[in-house]
Amino acid sequence: MFLLRTSQVRAYQAICLVFLVCFFSHLAEAMDISALQTALSLARENMEKAKDEHEANAKAVSKQQQIVEERKKQLTDESNQLDKMQKDTKRAWQQYLEAKQKYEKAQATLDAAWGK
Repeated sequence: MFLLRTSQVRAYQAICLVFLVCFFSHLAEAMDISALQTALSLARENMEKAKDEHEANAKAVSKQQQIVEERKKQLTDESNQLDKMQKDTKRAWQQYLEAKQKYEKAQATLDAAWGK
């Protein structure tokens, strides 16, 4: 049987300990690299999702701005139409008052003619 002296056992244990430390440190580094790769992949996915959301929001904002501009134009057109209608109404009222005055004058003339 193979017997080791105490000094040889301690040297063997030290070598085994160094080997185990080296092995586990490389394993830990490999785990760290794997974890970093996973974190990078998740970060890329989150970035892409955020970019897609931003682009969708930007399109929605652009579409809403177009709607607002169209409605502003429509409101301006309707306001102009309202102004025209108010002017036409005022002009028609003036024409009515003038026609009424002429009517009353003609009625008064007719009444005077019948009275004679």
